[in-house]
Amino acid sequence: MKRTRSNLSRNLWALVWTLVVVLQLWDHFRDKPAAPTPEPDGHFVTLTNARLVDDANNDGDSFRMAHDGGEQVLRLYFVDCPEKRQYKLVEGRLKDQGGYFGGLSIPQTLNVGQEAKTFTETRLREQRFTVQTRWERVYDSERVYAVVLFEDGEDLAAKLVKAGLCRIHTKGTLMPDGQREFDFEARLRSLEKEARAAQRGAWGKPKRAAAKPKT
Repeated sequence: MKRTRSNLSRNLWALVWTLVVVLQLWDHFRDKPAAPTPEPDGHFVTLTNARLVDDANNDGDSFRMAHDGGEQVLRLYFVDCPEKRQYKLVEGRLKDQGGYFGGLSIPQTLNVGQEAKTFTETRLREQRFTVQTRWERVYDSERVYAVVLFEDGEDLAAKLVKAGLCRIHTKGTLMPDGQREFDFEARLRSLEKEARAAQRGAWGKPKRAAAKPKT
């Protein structure tokens, strides 16, 4: 009888510990809602202890970040990386993105989008960086615009332009260091010219035909 009670007790404890472990694993891997976004006041703030969060929606210019205040989906100022997946809502955008680089096909454009995603994720995992945001929302989505600055003094947007993995095409901003929007964009244009001449990234892909200028 005592042995039966002892076995029952051990089984109950084993069940309790199993439930605890399962709940911990569930809490770790479940999708957690983004933290409430503070109201923008025009001033940049630094996200403390920012780190990349694995998310199927991450791409070259937009990614989920955890920080001491919670989690946010961030979107880079100034640049637009090609889409990494094709679906009806982005078909027109994919054509525009391919045309920007001189006439890439849809598969080529998607390939550049995947390259940009890998480029960004690799640097956010392997290098030290600082994230600053003004909590400015991207249209009506949960995303907010941000600046990502690495220890070498270069911004992530600039790195993507240098690699030929994005177009200069989205909202700009006065930079956290006081650099004017116009001046920073001019710098990006100069980096883009170098990337194009060196045939880096999308600029080095075989082209179907020269892109026709918009009228």
